[in-house]
Amino acid sequence: MRRPSPPAEGEAQTGPLILYSLLTGGLAGGAALLASLALKAVEARVGGLLGYLPPGPPGEGGLGQAFTGPSSPLLPLLLLPALFALSGWLASLPGAFPRARAYLAALVQLGAYSPLGREGLFGGLGLWVGEVLGKRFSRIGRVLAFAGLAAGLGASLHAPVAGALLATEMRYRGLRLEAQALAPALLGALAGFTVYGALLGYAPLVPVRAEASWGALPLGFGLGLGAALLGTLWLQGAGLLERGSSRLSLPLRHGLLGLALGLALLLAPEALGQGTGWLALATTPLLFPEAVLYLLLAKGLLLVLALGSRAPGGLLTPALVLGGLLGALVGKLPLPAALPGPEALALASGAALLAGVARAPFAALVLAAEWGGYALLPLVLPAVFVSYALTEAQSLGPEGQAAPPSETPPQTAPPPSGPEAASGPGSPRG
Repeated sequence: MRRPSPPAEGEAQTGPLILYSLLTGGLAGGAALLASLALKAVEARVGGLLGYLPPGPPGEGGLGQAFTGPSSPLLPLLLLPALFALSGWLASLPGAFPRARAYLAALVQLGAYSPLGREGLFGGLGLWVGEVLGKRFSRIGRVLAFAGLAAGLGASLHAPVAGALLATEMRYRGLRLEAQALAPALLGALAGFTVYGALLGYAPLVPVRAEASWGALPLGFGLGLGAALLGTLWLQGAGLLERGSSRLSLPLRHGLLGLALGLALLLAPEALGQGTGWLALATTPLLFPEAVLYLLLAKGLLLVLALGSRAPGGLLTPALVLGGLLGALVGKLPLPAALPGPEALALASGAALLAGVARAPFAALVLAAEWGGYALLPLVLPAVFVSYALTEAQSLGPEGQAAPPSETPPQTAPPPSGPEAASGPGSPRG
């Protein structure tokens, strides 16, 4: 009897690839879970000292907020600059454990009202897990880094498939996807979110229940134009600030950001933190259009300052929130009743800004579907690709400066690592 031919090399590695990708994703999801719990503890401690705890992500049960105000107006103006300067100094020190120090600095700043996203921390931890396991299981190669990174991103956004696409799209630019990286990324993201959601829930981070008809198509184009303009202003403003303050030391820049956040606590506390809770509130009748506009402007200013000062954190959640506020504002205008409401417009505009800033249109589309369903595609699809096409193709390099992203063919190397992993491109900084 004729013997079957031996499997090809790629087929022989399919089983180990699945196993190790799931293992990497599960461990990365556990690391993200621990980081989330630590972040909540820091937020509670800082909020107790300064009298303000922002509303958390609705998908993790956090729409409640606490505001009693600081015991003295000087307290946030002294404490926040000190926390940010010390954490920036810790991260910039030469010596051992640079990545651990960078993650600790990110944990402190994100817990102390930084407007940047936690996906920088979660994705960086997942990337580290993937790199460690990739060295241990050398026969699989370095693709496990994608599994870990995707697990961190998927857990942060409560969108595992979008997290997998983000991990690959931000590496392989120019509408190119690499199947060799996408397969472990999907496996890792799904395993990671399974572990993460076991304690913090599997609901969408910002749940949206809405539908859109083909009549919303022109509005989608308009939202894409608005998101492209907003994204370009954000990145250009941050780039100008970064270049203008390049002579200042990193701890000083972070200290000045802390001072700005202290002033915001006294003048516009709603703009502090990641803002997913306030985004959900902005789509309800509780906030008038004037309040949403005020929140949009204040949030945008803080994000320019945070990005320009090279603070640790991600750009994905801020893009979703900033774009979402723009959409919520449009939704509160006197539009025809047949058009979608603020919830749908906020999701479409947020996904559009995400697509332009992160250069990840496929991930933005899938994230909108994971949060709100495919019934919103007639609105989201034109918004995402218009914003992607018109937003200036730039992102932040390893040191935070504005630079054009690589639009070259895919390479075999995984995302970069190093102390900047908590804020560089390897951890969705852009």
